[in-house]
This record gives sequence, structure tokens and C-alpha cells, in this order.
Amino acid sequence: MITAIRSMFSSVIGRVLALAFLGLIGLAFALSDLGNIGNFGGVAGGDVAKVGSEGIGVGELRQQVQRSYDQARQQQPTLTLPAFIESGGLDNALKTMIEARAFTLYAQELGFAASKRQIDGRIADQPQFAGVTGKFDQKAYAAFLQQQGLSDAEVREDFERQILFEQLVQPVVALPAVAPGLARPYAALLLEERRGDATFIAASALAPTTTPDDTTLAAYLSQNRARYSLPERRVLRYAVFDRSAVTAPPVTDTEIAAAYKQNAARFAATQTRRFLQVIAPTRAVADKIAAAARGSQSFDAAAQAAGLSASFTQLGDERFFTAQTSAATTKQIFAAPRGGIVGPVEAPLGFAVYRVEEVNIVPARTLAQATPELRTQLAATKAQEAMVDYYNAVQDAINNGAAVDEVATERKLKLVETPPLLPSGRAPEQASFALPAILAPIVGQAFQGATEGEGQLATLVENEAFAVFDVKQVIASAPPPLARIRDTLVADWQLTQGHRAAREKARAIVKAVEGGQQLSAAASGTGVGAVQT
Repeated sequence: MITAIRSMFSSVIGRVLALAFLGLIGLAFALSDLGNIGNFGGVAGGDVAKVGSEGIGVGELRQQVQRSYDQARQQQPTLTLPAFIESGGLDNALKTMIEARAFTLYAQELGFAASKRQIDGRIADQPQFAGVTGKFDQKAYAAFLQQQGLSDAEVREDFERQILFEQLVQPVVALPAVAPGLARPYAALLLEERRGDATFIAASALAPTTTPDDTTLAAYLSQNRARYSLPERRVLRYAVFDRSAVTAPPVTDTEIAAAYKQNAARFAATQTRRFLQVIAPTRAVADKIAAAARGSQSFDAAAQAAGLSASFTQLGDERFFTAQTSAATTKQIFAAPRGGIVGPVEAPLGFAVYRVEEVNIVPARTLAQATPELRTQLAATKAQEAMVDYYNAVQDAINNGAAVDEVATERKLKLVETPPLLPSGRAPEQASFALPAILAPIVGQAFQGATEGEGQLATLVENEAFAVFDVKQVIASAPPPLARIRDTLVADWQLTQGHRAAREKARAIVKAVEGGQQLSAAASGTGVGAVQT
């Protein structure tokens, strides 16, 4: 249908009719006002376009133009309707409607569809249709339709088109772009079928078996220097020190006594309790529960008789329950014996009645009893302080310019020198070498801008083990000596020569075929393998 319309508009008569039709519509719009756009005189019930079997009515077009005009006025408040139509607003609105309707029909013909349930879900998910509860509100939806001048059918049509777009277009748009030169051959494979002959020329079969001399190998290595070069390597020197290298001063009895005094509350006697409690809304109800519990009735039964239920409190000391209730309440419940009933006492939510269920008393510890624990604690603290002092002393020596070997000698540490290392910690010249995993931090620091002879400190285990190290030598990226990789060079050189010979034979075959010779005859003349179809 669209093609027919375009064909008609391409003729002289068609263009005259189109101009007359557009003039009629433009005149109708120009004569109407913004608040009440007319029905274009006698053509209100006709169709301005047809897509497939569906027509686009004048009324639909009028509403679309009005919406487009309202949107344009938000950007240009002084814009008039005739000026909007004259600038192409009518044509653009009609074009948009035709393309949208055509897209929907095309998607439906391909078997795509949007169910009523899907459309309902999209509408319900829109925040502008939500009520005070945050869920879809029919009144909010109706108000939106009235405000925008839309019908329910129009909104559903828009959401249907959106769902069809997601099904049909988005999967294609999401595909990565492929260059036409790459895509065209693959697309052609679906349309054509080809057969041909091929032959394989093995480079290994043409490789020489003779061993080249050192001059030839040296030239080959020079031409392929980057291929055989090793990355930059560094030789490190390091010395590890940990708490075993540090002597901490012993803990004295005076220090233990001072610590005991400073932590008197920690070693004092403590009492923790757990209670069964019930919270009553009034004092009268609480009195009734307390009286029943003090009598022959169980605490749970007394609470249930009042329509309430008892619950256990956490196990806690006086400080804990003071924070939960009050100092006066805590004093009462900690003075009661096990199984005793306390209350009623005023609580934040009413009146509470308690039954003491569990009493745990930890007696106070004397100085002698607390000494082992305090000695261990103070010894750990002193060892940590001694470690910090030792570390700071090494750091000061490095900052003052002392070399790593000088620090190791002064501190009686074992100095270790590594073979040339890669940033990974591997030594390419010593396959059996393995740097301990704990030393990984010094390798990372050594390859991050450290210069030769510059002492550094690295933390190996937080607060436990450290290393002082430097970079003794930086070996620039270069190939290993020829003698070390001679066998590899010989094999690679031979294979390279084989590749060259195979390439020459392939070129000779191509030249013969281009000259009109059959591939099998051309291949047999060069002594290569059989031709396969």
C-alpha cells in the first residue's frame, strides 16, 4: 500500500492531488483553535492513509498533530498551530503514524506478539500510574489519560509496539557490528556452493637437515632478537627478620601488680542472671500474675490465665539489665533468690513481673590467680613493642644510607642473593629455583621503581615478619647467550628455511595454474603431496 501511494505521488496527477489534500488539511487546522480543533469539515470520518488493511483516520491524525504541537510549544511557547503545520508538523505526524503501524503489522506477520498480560504488566509497572501505596492505581491511570488526552486503547497500542520492538529489533541491534568485507563472504555461503582442489605443502618436509654454523645462527638471532629476548630481570639481596630476632624484656612482678590494679573490675566477682518475664498492661493485671506465681500456680500458667505469655531474657550482668530497665529494677531482681518472683515493677510498656531462672556467680580472682593471664598478656605487648623498636631501628639505618649488607651484618641477619628474577619471581636461567611465597612482596616492590643499591623494607606478615632488601643488579631485556639457546635456534632456523622453500613451491604452483595448467599436474611437477578435491 505504501509503495502504491508513493508511486501515485510520483506522477503529476498524484502530486496535484496530494497538494490539494494537504492544503485542505492545513486549512482545517488553521481555522480551528487550540482548545477545540475541528473535524476538518466534511472529511472527519475518512482515512488519510492506509497501512495494510488498517486505515489511519483524520481524527487519529488530528490528535497526533495536537500532541506533537503541544510538545513543540513546550520548547517554543510562541509557536502557532498554522506555523507548526507549515513547518512540516503535519507531515511528520502522519509519517510517524504510518511507520509505527507498518512496524506493528510487520512484526505480527513474522509471528511476534504482545499478550494482554504483558501489556497489563507494563502499565502496572509505570511509576506515574502508582497510588500512595506504590502499586498501580486505576484512578491515577484514568487521571493520566484525561490529562494527556489519550484513550486506554492508544496507551495499550504504544506498549504493544514497545514490546514488539524489544522482541524484533533489540536482539539485532545488540549484535556486534561486523565489517561488510567480512560479512559478505559468509552471507554468500548461504547462497552458493563451491568445489575445488587443494594440495598441502609441508614446511617440515622441506626443512634442511644440515646444522648451520655459528655465523648463520648469530645472524638469525640478530634478525629475530625480539622473539628470543628475555624481559628485564633483577638480582635481589634480602634479609628476613621476625620476632625470633628480637629479644623482649621480661615481665616483672611489679608490672603484673600494676596491671592487676588497673584492671580491678575485670578480676572482680561477677554475677549473671536470666529471668522469665511477662509484661502486663496494668498494675492490677501484674499484681494478679505475681500473686498467682507466688502461690501454687506456675509462672507460665499465671501469665496465660491473664491472656499473656512469658518469655526469657538474655543472660546478663547488672550493667546489662540496668541499660535494659533501670537501676532500681536491676537491684530488685539481682537481690532475689533463684526461683524468686520479683514485681510488679514499672516498665516502659507497662508493668513487669520476673521469675529468677538462672544465677551464675564467678568469684573474684586474686593477684596470684590472675598472674598467668597477665604475664602472657604483658609478654605479648612487650614483644610487639620490641618488634616495633627493632623495625624502626632498621628503618632509620636505611634512611641514613646504610647498605643492606651492612644492616644484615650489624643485626646478625642472614643475607641471601637471588639469581636474576622476572617480575613473577621466576628465574629463567635456573628452572629449579623457587622463591618462597612469603617473599612475594619484595619482588613486587623491587620492580616498582627501585634503583640499584637502594635499601627498602617490606612487610611479609603483618606485625610478625619483615625483610630488608635492595636491587643488586638490573639486567636489561636481551636474548640469552647463543650457546645457551643453540638447539632452539637450530630447530627454528631449519623450520624457517622449510617455510621459505614451501612458499616458493606454492608460488610456482599458483603461477602454473594461472597459466592454464591443472592443479594436479602443477603440483606433481614440484614434488609436493597429492591433490585433494
